[in-house]
Amino acid sequence: MTSVFTLLALGLLARGEIYGDLRIGDKYVTDTKLTLTCGTESAEATTDKQGSFRITVKGSGKCKLTAAYDKQTPSVDVVLFDQPARYRFVLELADGKYVLKRV
Repeated sequence: MTSVFTLLALGLLARGEIYGDLRIGDKYVTDTKLTLTCGTESAEATTDKQGSFRITVKGSGKCKLTAAYDKQTPSVDVVLFDQPARYRFVLELADGKYVLKRV
């Protein structure tokens, strides 16, 4: 019985982390706000001078990353695991709208 409670507690305390970079073409995107949402939990970060970021949020599994860029908020689904996951993202302009994609 104790092991069941331990597993439940660990599941409730699970934290997921992603890190990586954001680009447009071959240029890194700086000072861009990113929001990672997993269920009802969310966390924010801003890309640095090299376009890099790191975000930790309570939760794991399928989540959504949103970038606030040029008055638009494109997003993409990501998966968080029990270990930090590295992602490379690119913003592409299509029909006047930015699309956020994994590379």
